[in-house]
Parts: sequence; C-alpha cells; structure tokens
Amino acid sequence: MADVYVWDIADVDADDGRRFGGKATGLARMAAAGIPVPPAFVVGTDAFRAFAAGGRRLPPGLRDQIERAVARLGDALGRRFGGHGEPPLLVSVRSGAQVSMPGMMDTVLNLGLDARGAEWLLANGAERGFVVDTWLRFWKMYAEIVLGLDGDEFVEALAAPREAAEHGELAPAALERAVLAWLDAQGETAPTDPAEQLCEAVCAVFRSWDSPRAKAYREHQHIPHDLGTAVTVQAMVFGNADANSGSGVAFSRNPNTGEAALYGEYLVGRQGEDIVSGARTPVDLSRDEPGYEDLRHALAAHARVLERLYGDAVDIEFTVESGTLYLLQVRPAKRTAEAAVRIAVDLAASGMLAPSQAVGRVSAEQVRRLLRPVFDPEQLAAAEVVARGIGSSPGQTSGIAVLDADRAVEQAAAGRAVVLVRPTTSPLDIRGMLAAEGVLTARGGALSHAAVVSRALDKPCVVGCEALAIDPEARTFAVGGRTWREGDPVAINGATGEVYAEALRLAAPTQGTDSLARLLRLADRVSGAQVWAASGTRGAGDADLPGLAVIGLTDIAIATGEAAAMIETVRRLARGGGRDAERQLADAAQRLAAAAIAAGGGRTLHLRLPVAASARARMLMPDWEEFDPRVFLPVGNPAYVRAWLGGLSAAASAAGTTLTVLLGGATEVGEWRQFRREVDAFAGLEGGMAVQSAAGLEQAPEMLAEGALLWLDVEEIVHSAHGFVSIPNVSGAILDDYVAQGAIAMRPDAQLRPFLRELVARVAQADGARRAGVAFGPHVQPELVAEVYALGFRRISVPIEQRDVIRLVLGQRGAA
Repeated sequence: MADVYVWDIADVDADDGRRFGGKATGLARMAAAGIPVPPAFVVGTDAFRAFAAGGRRLPPGLRDQIERAVARLGDALGRRFGGHGEPPLLVSVRSGAQVSMPGMMDTVLNLGLDARGAEWLLANGAERGFVVDTWLRFWKMYAEIVLGLDGDEFVEALAAPREAAEHGELAPAALERAVLAWLDAQGETAPTDPAEQLCEAVCAVFRSWDSPRAKAYREHQHIPHDLGTAVTVQAMVFGNADANSGSGVAFSRNPNTGEAALYGEYLVGRQGEDIVSGARTPVDLSRDEPGYEDLRHALAAHARVLERLYGDAVDIEFTVESGTLYLLQVRPAKRTAEAAVRIAVDLAASGMLAPSQAVGRVSAEQVRRLLRPVFDPEQLAAAEVVARGIGSSPGQTSGIAVLDADRAVEQAAAGRAVVLVRPTTSPLDIRGMLAAEGVLTARGGALSHAAVVSRALDKPCVVGCEALAIDPEARTFAVGGRTWREGDPVAINGATGEVYAEALRLAAPTQGTDSLARLLRLADRVSGAQVWAASGTRGAGDADLPGLAVIGLTDIAIATGEAAAMIETVRRLARGGGRDAERQLADAAQRLAAAAIAAGGGRTLHLRLPVAASARARMLMPDWEEFDPRVFLPVGNPAYVRAWLGGLSAAASAAGTTLTVLLGGATEVGEWRQFRREVDAFAGLEGGMAVQSAAGLEQAPEMLAEGALLWLDVEEIVHSAHGFVSIPNVSGAILDDYVAQGAIAMRPDAQLRPFLRELVARVAQADGARRAGVAFGPHVQPELVAEVYALGFRRISVPIEQRDVIRLVLGQRGAA
C-alpha cells in the first residue's frame, strides 16, 4: 500500500504538529470551531523526509495524491484547477513547520492561472487590473522562490508589458510570452501548466528548509534541524479583488506590551505579502479608525475563541474578499519578553491557564531580557531625538550604525555593538539582524519583516522612520539635512520609536516589573522553593526575598570599603598579634555585621566566616607563609574564631536580632561539635556549616544528625571534586573553551557526576534535611540548580542577579 502523504484539513489531527505543522493544525482547529477558512490540504513532513532522502525529488505517489487533493478543493468551491471554460482555482503554497519561523520559509501565492484562465476571467467580467496584478504576483514569486531569480529585476523588466496588459493593449497570451522570454534571458525555463507549477512549488518550499537564513534562525532559536516542514496548499482568497477587499495580520493581544486589546494592521486592496514587505502604510487596527468597526469586532470575536482554543495569545493572518472575512492562519503570537510575562500572568488570573502552565509560557532567556538595562535617565533627558519611527520591538540599545548585513556580522565579530540601519529588511538580512544589537529601517509598519523578526529575536527595532535618507553607496544616512557616516554612533528606543545620533549609557530596568513579580510568585508557589540571595546584600529590598546567605564576610568588607583594614587586622592576628589584634578583628566583625543587618531589612542572615586557607584569602594575603599554621584549620586557632564571633554577637545584640554564623572549610563532624561549643558561648548567634568539599559532603548527614544547619556550597564542591583550581581562576568562559576543545564532555558545573549526585542525595534524604540548603556562586548554571532541586532541596541560595531566572526555572521544574 502506498504511503499517505496528503491530508485534507478536515482529516488533520490538530494535536500532531510534528507531522502536519503549525499552519495546517491551526487551520484544522479554526475549521472545527466554525471560523471561516478557505479549504485546504497539507503535504505532511513524512513527504519532506522522503524528499530529502530521495535526492530532493518528490517521492513516488505524491504527485497523484496532490492532484486528487487539489481536485477536491475545486469541487468544494465550484472551480477548476488548471482547467478552462469555468472559474479557475488558484491556490497558495506555504511552508508549515511544527515551530513557527516567521519570514524564514518560502511561500508562493496565486498559483493556478495560465493565459487561457486569464482570458476566461476577463471574458466573464473580472477587472483587468486585478487579473494582471494577481498573475504577475505569482510569476514574481515563482521566479524568486522556485527559480532563485531576482524578483525586483522581474518587476522592472515586466513593467511595460504589465502596463500594456492593464490597458487592454496586450493579451494574456502575449503577457505570458513576455514572462517566458525574460526567464529565458536569465537562462531559466518554467512550465505554464499549473499542475507542474504546483509540484515545483512544493519542492521549492521543501528546499527552503535548508536555506542559510532558515538554518541561522533555527540555530539562534535552538530549533532542531530534523523537524522538517509540511506544505499547506490552500484555496486563494483575494485581498486585491476590489475596493472592499484587503489583507492583514491581527494579534489577540499587543505583542509588545501584552495588553489585552486587538493589535494589527490591514491593507486595503492588497494581498498579504504587502503587509510583510513594509512597502505601504496600513490601517492600524488597534485604533478606532472609522469605517473598520465591523472588521475589528469580527476579528476580536475570532481572537477570543482562538485564545481559548490555544490557551495563549495568538496572531491571525486574514483576508477580506469583497466584504467577506476569511482567516488564513493562526499560531501562538511571537512577543517580546515584557509581553510574554504579562500575557502569562493575565491568562493565569483569568483561569485560562493553571499557574504551572503560566510559568511554562515564559523562558529563562525572556526573564533575562526583561531585566536588561535601559537608557540612563539623566543622559536621556539631555539627549536629542533626531528622528522618530514606529517602535515595533521594545528595548533600548546603542551601537555603531552599519548599513548592510555582512558588515554587521563582521563588526559584531570584532566585538563592536552594532545597530543595523536599512531602508527595509528582507530574509536576506537575517544574519545581520542576528548579529546586531538593534534594527532601524526607513520604511515599513509594525508587522513588516524587520518588526516581526526583531520581535521574535527580542531585539530593539524601529521601523518606518521615513525622515531617514540612506545612501548605501556613500555609506551615509541623513535626517533633516544632517548627515552621518557608517560607523557613527546611534541609539534607538524600540518602544517609542525614538532615534538618537549618539551613544547612550544603560541603567537598571523598570519595564514589566509588576508582571514579572506576579509571575515569579506563581513560580515560587509551583516549585515550593525558597530562593535566597547569596554573595552580598544588593537587592535586599525585594519583597519576595526570604533571606540573605552572604557567602563570606569578605564580600561585605569589599562592598563597604573595609577590606584593606580587615585584611591587615587578620594578618596581625595570624602572626600572633595578641589581644589588641583580637579586639581589632572583633570590632571589624561588628561593623561588617551591622552593615549586613542594615542592608538585610530584617530578613534572616546567614554569614560565613572567612576561611584563611581558601585560595581567595591567599590572593588577598600573599604573605600567608608567615602566619600561625593553625589559622588555616577551620577551628584550629580559637582566638581567630572567637574574635569573629565576639564581634558578630555584639552586632546582633545591638540590633536585637539573631545571626546564623557559618563555618567554612570543615570536613568532619568533630569540627562541627567544636564550632558549636564556641558559638554557644556567645549571645545572639546560631551555628551552621558551609560544606565546600566532597569530604565534608560525605560527613554532612552526621552533622545534620547533631543539629547543624548546613549550606552546601555546590560550586566549591564541584570544583574541588574535579580537581580544578579555585573559582576566581576558572571562569565559565574558560570551562566552555575546555569543553569545545573536547578535553571534557561537559561543564562540570552544569551536571553532577554520579558520585557527587549520590552524596548530595544522601544529604537531601537525611534526618534533619530541612535544615540543609544549597548555595551557588557567580557562575551558577540553571541546569545544575534544577538537578539539585529535583533531589529534594527546597532552600536554595543564588547570586542576587541570577535569582529571578532561577525562580522561574525551578517553577518550571516543579511543574514538570
């Protein structure tokens, strides 16, 4: 029995996106919901894989299946594909991968018209300009996508025959000969039979999966290369049919901000690719422009239905043909990070999504982007806005202006921040858009190629800056009589559309903070984790921060400017400085603890004593060879330990609080017993251990059994267990390079080795494990945090700048 490659939309399993692609499954959902869609069929990804495996040829049986399916389309509409003497059926041929790749894959519209079909339309009252426009649009796409020719050259060469045909001075057969003559001059031939054209178009869409721009996009977005694409063939409806026709794109919510309001654009008398090209200014559907009320209301009603079906914000491609609305495509909407967060929390608040689902709708990368800096307010207040366009993808960035994609790649590779400045963009610019920090175009609307792709990449973008005059030959751009050269600084605000001809500093972000806080509280609820802040007190004002685990009083000393004095005091005590040195160290400890308490805002504080034996201490005190050797043992020098404890106790008493003091570097339960006796002698203190080695990890269950509070310093444990030198000398970049060399299989701080995993799991399962937490340093990898969370730890300390991302990751892990 022959393989089945083609399915009518009514027979498509809407949950099988891998086989049928997002476009066809979206059509199936809409048709089942009673939403008006033109009939269609889909060539599944099984056919794509057979095509790729068979030397990039259509597999046996597929042509016959396509012919039968397109005949069924004609029967449903009372039209004939490739026939004569009756209304011709025209179709679109579109790619449809499981994962949306906006602008990366190829489409052919208006396929199915030949000279005799055009004659029939004209003889039966079709408007001549419509017939010529529709037919030449097809040939332009066929030349570009199937034959790989320059579509702009085609348009220019056929301008005179087009004008003659529109005025009735050139018959369809003569226009077809003019097209074929131009193709022949380019060394190409093309069939005029629509059935042959359809098969060639399907092959071209399959080939477009492996185009350089599609590969680059998949790599940037981490989309698997083996998914392949389906092909959706759909009966055409015509936005260029008459004055009561048009095409557009609408979003159920604003893709920039997440606001729950219809957002989109509509071009009167045009087909859909005119929206994407950005060549004309459309009607803004988010505004109450007179004459479009019925269209807005109909789209809003369909959008509400589709949001419920998808449980997500959607974008819709639509066409109006002679007053009748058709929806051609639906998919989850591409959105900025700010919009993604707001949409997720709003859908959760409405009950459309469970908290676990809402947390899964936002990526860790989107949270990072939402936390990215904005223009410094003081510098911005004095900056001159030299031009304004349409803010189409939020974010603020500065860089040198570069006027083509290849140079953008070169300049970015050289380490320079780049803003790509173009008249408009096309899929050919994708490499430059990936390399650039932001995009600025002179033409286009909020749904042009530049805007859509920038939004998918979440890069700042300003389009439609019509005051911008770009001279690619001279490598200059001008506004209002002032001229700048390529390489001059430029800054753009992708939210407001403002353009500045200078570099602007960046400051802490403010956008989307309320929605992000709501999302992260949902994540905490799903994960059940307490995510503390480590390595400092910055950000202690966060209302969701349960506590501060300051891994090292040394960090506080550096932050408060006390480091030099503290080091000198430790040096004197370690050289046998006597009572004076002990008092000085206690005084220093009291000041450091008082600073930590003040910054902590009343939260629980876990403070770790400096470890004199650490590599960091040796870097700060290079003359350590002269020290009393006992100071290098965790509790080997009681005077050193008591001086610290005395100062911390005084600070706790003065503040009327209790401090937890952590001893680092210990490996035996006996060290915990001795340290606990020392701590018990001081008021306002509780003792704990910072476990920093595999040996200490092995003893941790016994420490817990004897009442210890534990923090497992995962980064130190991993590095010491792997035999690497200390963290200050082994950065994440160095480890990444080591992996790239093939020396090790993966970064050791991204996944626990089996022996460490077993030891960590024993701690998580031990009696008293509720008193144990895990702490991560500045190179924390979310994968490792999630792994330790899965072992059972619910108290987790991370650097403050990583905290929000980790909260989201743990919420997603808790929902899994």
